[in-house]
Amino acid sequence: MNLLTGFLFRRKKAEGYPGKGLFSKPEPLRRAIVYRELCRGCGDCESVCYYRKIRVEKKGRAHVSRGCSGCAACRSVCPSGAIIMIEND
Repeated sequence: MNLLTGFLFRRKKAEGYPGKGLFSKPEPLRRAIVYRELCRGCGDCESVCYYRKIRVEKKGRAHVSRGCSGCAACRSVCPSGAIIMIEND
């Protein structure tokens, strides 16, 4: 068994690594939550979201869908402070 083969067959999780493992995409450590009472529906958060996970609904309130990466770009541009970041469990 050469070095590369030995490395590939050892698929164990790295110590202290919060993700799924060595060959998978890691889980995000936080995600965005929108306080709908404070949201004005301006759409700034929707325009800045790189992953397209936040949308302004027809009712004029923002909604964060599953798969939010937790980059906090939406929080930084929200003029009303309606978006907060929470830790994933």
